[in-house]
Amino acid sequence: MRSFGSDSKGSMMLWAAGLMTIAAFIVGGIVDYMSLSNQKHQLQGVADRAAIAAAQELVVFKGTDGRVTAVAESFVSANYMQTAQQTSARIVEKGKAVEVTVRAAPRTYFPGPIAQNTKSVTVQATAEISGGGYVCMVGLSTSEPSTLEMHDKARVTAEKCAIYSNSRSPSSLRLANSARVKADLVCVAGGVSGATSAVSPNAPIEDCPPLTDPLRDRPEPNVGLLTCNNILGSGSILGSDLLGKDGKLLSLQELLGKGGLIGGILSGEALKKKNLLADIVGGDLVGNLAPGILVTGKTTLEPGVYCGGINIIGGDVTLKPGTYILNNGGLVVANGGKLVGQNVGFYLTGALGLSTIQFAPTTTISLTAPKSGDMAGMMFFEDRDVLFKFPHIIASNDARNLVGTIYLPGNTLEINSTKPLADKSDYTVIIARKFDMKDGPELVLNTDYEHSAIPVPDGVGNKSRPVVRLAKGG
Repeated sequence: MRSFGSDSKGSMMLWAAGLMTIAAFIVGGIVDYMSLSNQKHQLQGVADRAAIAAAQELVVFKGTDGRVTAVAESFVSANYMQTAQQTSARIVEKGKAVEVTVRAAPRTYFPGPIAQNTKSVTVQATAEISGGGYVCMVGLSTSEPSTLEMHDKARVTAEKCAIYSNSRSPSSLRLANSARVKADLVCVAGGVSGATSAVSPNAPIEDCPPLTDPLRDRPEPNVGLLTCNNILGSGSILGSDLLGKDGKLLSLQELLGKGGLIGGILSGEALKKKNLLADIVGGDLVGNLAPGILVTGKTTLEPGVYCGGINIIGGDVTLKPGTYILNNGGLVVANGGKLVGQNVGFYLTGALGLSTIQFAPTTTISLTAPKSGDMAGMMFFEDRDVLFKFPHIIASNDARNLVGTIYLPGNTLEINSTKPLADKSDYTVIIARKFDMKDGPELVLNTDYEHSAIPVPDGVGNKSRPVVRLAKGG
């Protein structure tokens, strides 16, 4: 005969076991619910980026459902490996969008009702091809640690256009403290280092397909044989400063004098006579100056080939319309120099890579690109075959009118001004190997393409390829 106490003890044990089972089901259910929620969030992010990649394919090629599915499958397989998955894609909206569907095996841990009733985790994303979001800034390099590096308080304002950073690194867009980007679209091939909240009005799209150089098919200007047709002599820019006592041009050795080269610019008797040595050493000269034409006064320059470049050191130069070919020498403006030119284009060539832009802080720059010819719409065009890498530096605090396209595919553009840059331009498009925005500059990229007298090159601005946007997703 069983005692009452033993029955009670057995019942209590059964009751406790039941409670533990119920608790296990509850805890297990909570764990599985959280796991599935996290899985869906992760899967949605992958599907969003897969849809963008597949839609980008439509921009480049005539797409089919099979082709966009292959692109989406490849992207998902490379970025989601936690559980088995199936990916499909189809072209929708009359060829203007791609819808991607991803079904993955659920990630559950307990044999409860949640696991039993969840056969798969399914997410969808749709990316559309839009005519908006004009391309106005592209960092081309896919291998640089950062293609758009923004130091403290740097600003880029491009409210009605798109910015692309092609570096695939996790810091493709690097945002230091107080750096800000305002653009219609910011598309980053890699990741963002820093607070994504610094990008507005829309968050940057990460893992975005790199944008192929939109000006890759633009022919370089036809310069022919590069002969120096701007040799200085009597009555020219420097006039008698380059003439010896016999009236002939000074030799290189005579030009160099005892001073040698300072920053790459001639620092012999010509500079001593102008009292420029101390100014160059102690002034605001930026970058590596190459030997070439030195302008210290007020003058007008003609289009042509400038071997060794143009160096405006405290001078005031007006450029006549046309193409200026800088061969192994840069466009340097320093020590309060002024450079003004309407309908001018600069072709930066020479294998040594010395043909760089160097605008010092105290300078005044106002330039518009040509209206016609092989440099139409191109303010600066860098030779694609440059061998060595020297940065282009814009530090001018009075360069507010820069109308046209700046194309520097082989080198870094460093912006180091403390006042707004290009903010009074109708439009400005900038494409460079990479961008380095130092502490404090504000680059303003306006988009008044239709009303500008300067034509927009095919591939950028309002002649950009269509832009891919995420229409539906996470």
